[in-house]
Amino acid sequence: MTVSQGVHVVLASSMDVLAREDHAWHDPFYRDVIAEWGEAELQGAGYFDDGSTRADLQQENITPFFCTPTHKLTRSPNETRPLVLLATGAFSPIHHGHMDMLLSARRVLESNGEHVAGAYLSPSHDRYVSAKLSHEAASADERLALVAEMISPHDWIMACPWESKWVANPVNFTTVLLRLQNYLRHSWDANCDVVLVVGADNSEFARCFVRQGRCVIVARGNHGHQISEVCGDPGMAPALNEKRVLIGPAFSRSTLMSSTKLRSARAETPAVQNAPGRRGDGGNAQAVCRYAVRDDLDWATKRWRDSVPKEIMEPALAEFKDSALHSIRAALHGTGERRIVVDLLSHEKQRQIAEEFCASNVVVSLDTSTPATHRLAISRLFHPFDRQLHPHGMVARPGWRSKQEQVASIAAKSVVLMDDDIWTGASIGHASGLLEGAGIEISRTISLMAEIEPGKSRPLDLIDLRDLLVGADDSGLVVQDSGGLITRAPYLPPFVDLTSRASIHPTGIRDLGYRLWSANSVFFSRTGLRVGDAAAAVRQFLHLRGHRDGDALSEVCDRYRRRVADLPFAAGSDVHQMLRNPSARSVG
Repeated sequence: MTVSQGVHVVLASSMDVLAREDHAWHDPFYRDVIAEWGEAELQGAGYFDDGSTRADLQQENITPFFCTPTHKLTRSPNETRPLVLLATGAFSPIHHGHMDMLLSARRVLESNGEHVAGAYLSPSHDRYVSAKLSHEAASADERLALVAEMISPHDWIMACPWESKWVANPVNFTTVLLRLQNYLRHSWDANCDVVLVVGADNSEFARCFVRQGRCVIVARGNHGHQISEVCGDPGMAPALNEKRVLIGPAFSRSTLMSSTKLRSARAETPAVQNAPGRRGDGGNAQAVCRYAVRDDLDWATKRWRDSVPKEIMEPALAEFKDSALHSIRAALHGTGERRIVVDLLSHEKQRQIAEEFCASNVVVSLDTSTPATHRLAISRLFHPFDRQLHPHGMVARPGWRSKQEQVASIAAKSVVLMDDDIWTGASIGHASGLLEGAGIEISRTISLMAEIEPGKSRPLDLIDLRDLLVGADDSGLVVQDSGGLITRAPYLPPFVDLTSRASIHPTGIRDLGYRLWSANSVFFSRTGLRVGDAAAAVRQFLHLRGHRDGDALSEVCDRYRRRVADLPFAAGSDVHQMLRNPSARSVG
């Protein structure tokens, strides 16, 4: 059951309001429902007034806000029109039946000779889910985390956070479809079509596709009569004959599976806010916890000092540093029962220690910002807009030679292997394998953070200040887009998930993003730097987002600052008021 059903009873009392406002005519799909069957069928087709205007729903006006991953989408081998599946709903919790629904739809379309490039699950907005489930509702962050876990083994299914995280209020599934299709046509393939996938219990949603678009209804449990009722309607005949509406078979294991049954079977759903972050002890409620920030801004901005006068650069950099640290402290404040102290790590001390080791050793360093005899510039690889819980591989950093070429240039039989920190051991372990495979012995492994902080407890997490300054040298997360290009994404939402990559509580992500984008905008307005001045790998990433070398970085950053703060669909309708009114809630 999708969330739309959960508000049907609530909607019944407001149909006269909808008819008066004539809002449904703004939506091209629901406009066709009215034209074919009249307003009486809107409720069954899942409609509610989401506050959008006709201009909002024009394809060119649905902002292609970059927050949806595309890395699992595949090109068609025979150049047929790529199809992308979309399923919306509460997913509270997600289960194998949802996976089987997508698989059934894919098989039906592929048996028709069509290419399914991939699929998305779009969890509904928190306010929408609360109207359906009341106290049983799980937050968007929790539902997205559970979806990410469920889809991780599937190389063609992704989660889209737009509907749940990047709009102010609930929106119709037709709006989600229009936005996703516009987004993919803008950023991936101009010819792709998005196909809605619904379970048999929502068969009436297929009426939206009576004249345009496509939908697959997947059989489920004892809902066959609902499929028969919709497909037996003479008005649906053209859509069925043109194969714009198709029927997919049920999978035996998911026939009787539902989120309602799973909720009933669980006394409590694991909560995201109690889960640890990416680096270790986030779930341990200590009285005091350290959070480490490496102060490497001076090193990362040396290149800009050639074009920006010192009297401008120095105060701008100091202001950015203060703003970034204040923002991090604010985001960490009140996390659980712990008091978190932000420790500033001296990059200069790390450089001094690295230089001392280089005086009497052959040092191979994974850190590009400290002295070394040789560098092995490798990095874990992620995808932008993904949950980024686990890397998808280990690659040479953008702009460096291949891993094998870097190792081949090391003329030594024994080396000291060094990094700025050793956390999971993945990077050091991979580097050790490369060196040992080339016959190079590792006499010692060194963590510069441990060297300058002997005896101190392990922090909750560690981030580099340079990562937070857009376009600074060697900054950002190494990512690979769907086209295969490896670039660096600014370490900011929506590009990077700061819950998994920086142990920031999900509820603090938007505010932290706003603060950091603001700090960047102020810094670049002071310095006058442009996209063309950004480090090459970040510049390439910004090019993929539509920014050009001549664009002022202050304007680019301010654009994201505004988008993080001013979510679309903020103007609520009567439905939104009822969703917020506990006495009007009805569980469907």
